[in-house]
Amino acid sequence: MVPIQSSFGLGDALFFVPFVALAVVVFAFAGAVVYLEHRKEMALIERGQYDEASRDSRAWILGGGLLVLAIGLGSVVSALLSGGAVGDGVTAVFVGLAALAYYFYKRRAVGTTVA
Repeated sequence: MVPIQSSFGLGDALFFVPFVALAVVVFAFAGAVVYLEHRKEMALIERGQYDEASRDSRAWILGGGLLVLAIGLGSVVSALLSGGAVGDGVTAVFVGLAALAYYFYKRRAVGTTVA
C-alpha cells in the first residue's frame, strides 16, 4: 500500500494568491458597476427622466459590442500566452469595436437631434 503524498506548503499557497486577488478585483469591479448603475437610475427617477432612458433601443448594441470585444481580447491574449497563432480573436475584437463605435455614433446623433 502506497501512502498518499501531499505536501501543501507555503509555495503552493503563494501560487494561488494572484488568482484570489484577481477574483477579489473582479467582484469589487462588478459591485462598483452595480452601485453606480443604481445611483444613475435613482438620479434619473428624481429628475423624472427614467422613462426616456429605459426606452433606449441601442442598449443591446452596447452589451453585444462589449461581449464580443471581451471574447476577442480573451482569445487573442490566450493565443499569445500559449504561443499559438492568433485565430479569430482579432476579428472578434474589431467586430466589438465596430459595435461600440456604432453605439457611440448613434448616441451622439440622437443627442444632437434632441438638443
